[in-house]
Amino acid sequence: MNVRTVCLLAGVLLAATTNLANADIGFTRKGPFEACLDGAYGTWVKIQAEHLVNEDRRAQHLDDASVAAWTVATLNDCRKRGAAEAGSVERFGRYMARWREHVFDLAASIRRSGQSD
Repeated sequence: MNVRTVCLLAGVLLAATTNLANADIGFTRKGPFEACLDGAYGTWVKIQAEHLVNEDRRAQHLDDASVAAWTVATLNDCRKRGAAEAGSVERFGRYMARWREHVFDLAASIRRSGQSD
């Protein structure tokens, strides 16, 4: 891949992932804990979708167990930022239970936006 292609792909990825990666998890109230989860999730889902689009070998290792481990670690890290609002942990857990939907939808969007008209 030449430099022009890489730059074009990077721009397309950034534009495509900005809205989808900022998906609303649906927290009732957003304190520091929920903001931390939103930020961590946005970064994580972009990376996973990019691995799929780029056919990166790391995408093959994404499964329920690895996502569950990431979710637990992220919850623990975000607890250091502040107390969770009532229901936030459960809501995030339910949201992450549909990780395939989120990752594959974002990857499909990236692929569509990367295609020429």
